[in-house]
Amino acid sequence: MRRKIAALLALAMLGMTPCAMAAEVTMEDTGITPYRIEEQAVITDVQTSLHEGDITLVPAITVRTDTWDQLTLKLREGTVLADAADGSLKRMTDVASPDSLLREGDTILVTYGSAVEQSEPAQTNAELIVVNPGEGTTPHLLDAEVVYRDLTATFLTNNGSLIVRVDRATPVYTLYGEKETNARIRMGTQLVAWYDIVLTSYPGQTTPEKVVLLPDQDRTFTIVTEDGATVAEGRIENGVAMVPVRKIAEVLGYTVTWNNTEESVQLSREDATMTINLGEDRYCFGDAREGLSFGAASYEVNGTSWVPAEVFTLLGHKLQLLTGNVLHLSSVIEA
Repeated sequence: MRRKIAALLALAMLGMTPCAMAAEVTMEDTGITPYRIEEQAVITDVQTSLHEGDITLVPAITVRTDTWDQLTLKLREGTVLADAADGSLKRMTDVASPDSLLREGDTILVTYGSAVEQSEPAQTNAELIVVNPGEGTTPHLLDAEVVYRDLTATFLTNNGSLIVRVDRATPVYTLYGEKETNARIRMGTQLVAWYDIVLTSYPGQTTPEKVVLLPDQDRTFTIVTEDGATVAEGRIENGVAMVPVRKIAEVLGYTVTWNNTEESVQLSREDATMTINLGEDRYCFGDAREGLSFGAASYEVNGTSWVPAEVFTLLGHKLQLLTGNVLHLSSVIEA
């Protein structure tokens, strides 16, 4: 399935539209397990101010969906609340009166992780809650799994099931309203995108009306090869997916050489070479003098050099951060 996704993505990046289907293709049709669920819900109970003595409990709402008769959604610090009617977005902790927005009987759109605790009732953490759905363009929570650039920031998301194109005219903001550019969208970036129309192809394709970048949250991910072997652990730092360069390069068949005088790392494999200068966010393929920025400088800590994962795309390798916490890499160099 990963090969099918990669092939379709390659066609899309070359400007060739994947074949449109007679009916919409869903992730269920492909056998891919989603790592988060988005569905309509009706609020059946609200617990936004809970106390047991001096202890304040995690606020929560209980909802009824097509999947669950009862599902309790915990409203944690990372939960974001969007209003489809006015296009606003804020952290739940920044909402002055949650009770005024989340009322029993209201219909909302909820996004939550696919790992649900099988208690009574079932419970999990809410990631995104949309009030007033249907009264404006719908916001969706997405992770950038692969990013390709020309005049746009085009990224693959939802386990490879959706291509999102953010062009220069698309408004991009931070959660607190500051203007940003699509250059801030990197592999591992988490964002909310407003769109309703998706081309019924596989992968689906859309161009959002606007994008809000969520605050960077450092986390780790597992790096695996095409045959499923675990290589190493990577990490998202300041919104950029970083990987240990030697471990990844050697798995991909490169000879890795450390230059102590220049404080640089050289990768070489057949006719593909790259020199990485520590402390610089500028990465060049071969003898090129002008490099690309991938959002973070390379660095060394405890004898291990780290670089943005996207550096290996300069050498022609496919990388995809699937399920939000597993980076798949290919040893094949694409022409």
